[in-house]
Amino acid sequence: MDIREHDLLDAANRDGVVSHVVGLVVKRASRVLLLKRREDDYLPNMWEIPGGHVDPGETLARALARELYEETGLRLKEVIRYLGYCDYLGEFGRTREWNFEVRVHEMRRIAHPEHAACRWVLPDEWARLDMTSEMRQALERIAVPPAP
Repeated sequence: MDIREHDLLDAANRDGVVSHVVGLVVKRASRVLLLKRREDDYLPNMWEIPGGHVDPGETLARALARELYEETGLRLKEVIRYLGYCDYLGEFGRTREWNFEVRVHEMRRIAHPEHAACRWVLPDEWARLDMTSEMRQALERIAVPPAP
């Protein structure tokens, strides 16, 4: 899949975004992998999809693969589709998070060293979990089937 990285970065720069983040939606059957932030972390105890900051000079594709592996131990196989973005005021300033639905090479036990817990969650369970409104909106986008 073409991530259209140049277009995404240009738009973020025009909008005054200072921090770039990627998020990954990993599905198993109808469930989505969510991670719970640690109690001592920014946005403590909130549930989120795997992801994190894009390092300086790093491509979005590389950031997706790196963050997925660092946060779950899973290896990126392919990006299925771009799910849009959300902007928020993060710990480093105005932040844009680009979210992508992805496939992984193999499903195995999830390692989550940076998080307190992980869960495979059905869509009707999202409402009962503590998460930001931006994360809830990103998850709602995955209910829309991919374009043919």
